[in-house]
Amino acid sequence: MKRILITVGASVLVLLMFPRCAKVVSPTGGPKDTIPPVLVNSNPKPNATGFSGQKIVLEFDEFIQLKELHQKLLVSPPLKSKPQPKQKGKKLELELTDTLKPNTTYTFYFSDAVRDNNEGNPIKNFIFSFSTGQTIDTLTLSGRVLNAITNEPVENALVMLYDSFTDTLPYITLPNHITKTDKDGKFTLVNLKPIKYKLVVVDDKNGNYLYNQGSESIGFISNEVNPSDKTPKSISIRLFREELPNQIVTGYDRPERNILSLSFSRKPVGGFSLKPIDRLKLTNWYVVEPDNNGDTLKLWIVNDEIANRDTLMAILEYQKTDSLYRLKPQTDTLRFLYYKEEVQQSKRKGKKDETAQVKKGFTVSTSLPSDRMVIPNVPFEFTLPMPIRKADNTKISIFNTTDSIADEQIKLKVDSLNPRIFRFEKDWKPNTSYKLTILPGAFEDYTGQTNDTLMLEMIGADPEKYGILRINLTGVSKSVVVELLSEKGIPVDARTIQGNGIVEFSFVKPGKYRLRFIDDSNSNGKWDSGCYMKRIQPERVIYFTDEKTKGVINIRANWDSELQFSLKQE
Repeated sequence: MKRILITVGASVLVLLMFPRCAKVVSPTGGPKDTIPPVLVNSNPKPNATGFSGQKIVLEFDEFIQLKELHQKLLVSPPLKSKPQPKQKGKKLELELTDTLKPNTTYTFYFSDAVRDNNEGNPIKNFIFSFSTGQTIDTLTLSGRVLNAITNEPVENALVMLYDSFTDTLPYITLPNHITKTDKDGKFTLVNLKPIKYKLVVVDDKNGNYLYNQGSESIGFISNEVNPSDKTPKSISIRLFREELPNQIVTGYDRPERNILSLSFSRKPVGGFSLKPIDRLKLTNWYVVEPDNNGDTLKLWIVNDEIANRDTLMAILEYQKTDSLYRLKPQTDTLRFLYYKEEVQQSKRKGKKDETAQVKKGFTVSTSLPSDRMVIPNVPFEFTLPMPIRKADNTKISIFNTTDSIADEQIKLKVDSLNPRIFRFEKDWKPNTSYKLTILPGAFEDYTGQTNDTLMLEMIGADPEKYGILRINLTGVSKSVVVELLSEKGIPVDARTIQGNGIVEFSFVKPGKYRLRFIDDSNSNGKWDSGCYMKRIQPERVIYFTDEKTKGVINIRANWDSELQFSLKQE
């Protein structure tokens, strides 16, 4: 007993001598909470019938928080005024300011806006429904919305159902049912009636539940859709931006003394003409250069007398869309002004106008890549700073420095759209050095200026340093545009094929690529958007993919790659 007392006393003495060695440890709280709130009570009850109140109360099993409820809450059919939310601990109250329709099933789509207060665990795809009538609708409709060009899923697109089939409904009438797509572009409409519906999708940018043409994209199902009480077959909708149907002049300007600009709502159908108001018979006083879309036009003034006018009054004749969407001849009077303060001040002071001095030459830029490799029969481009009046092939020469011989004369061709671009093609020999010389006078603009001398050195590409890609295409209905893309989706090259056959890309630099196919139904060599009112879907865009490479094609030097691909629709 004495020994025990001595031992206990020694232990107490040690603790008193080293008080800082004691450490208080908080009890562990267990595993992290990952369970979202659970609805335990509500007024009305879920899927209740005969509801006539103006307030909805939802009670959960734990305290909640709301994240972006105003943006995420969607009520179907849509209400004119959004419900006013009020959070009280574990309860969420929704005050309804609109009068509910009789005999109607209402569905509240909360998305992931309701979360627990501690960890923020959301109730995913939380939906609450009730009916103002004696029955509740129970059918569903599911699908997915993809971007028509990229095939990527579209998030937050508004999916709208109508119980009638007038084409103008999306422009003027609120839908009968709505929902939004998730991050994967998927959607599910619930509590639908056993009737046929019209389905339209828009990226509702202003939140008015209508289609605003020109500022929003649209997608639609051409035929009627039928909801189901079973697991429905998912439908696919392609979202696209329509070309504006109205053809009008949207702007005009004179950014430089010798340049006018005209902007249309779309590429002008039927062409146009612009004439000085005092010289209506004057022709060929400007050269047109459209942008890539064709709706903005740059007009290069090539008449000195017109260019020297500070004020130019001109008559524009073009086709304008009337109220019935018909193109009718239209005549507008436009006033183009050019004025620079510093020029006028220098003239008043008797100083020489330096801006009026004529340059002796201009620079020609080319498409020669940084590695100076030129590929056989790939167009070699010259880009000029302004349109030209005359091109002289004899002042452009190519000398084969490897064999010490002069090559045959090139043949220049002007671009069909851009008057500042000229091209020529040549069968460059592999591993052969060339010198290209452009002498003054090869290009002469409308002011009499000619190009500066330009000398370039280049080498014919060695085919063994490049790869070849061949695609055996089947399932082609009319024609297909085959685009070779970089791994990041940037266009590298393109080919067009009519019907089934083999498409070949040669002299492909080693690297990783992708393939995109445009089902060119009208055989115009480019992708065309759709038209909702004419019930025309956008042309299909298909990306090559496979499970092994995820669509990435590895091109190696001195290697032929071949693949099979079918465009046949499933």
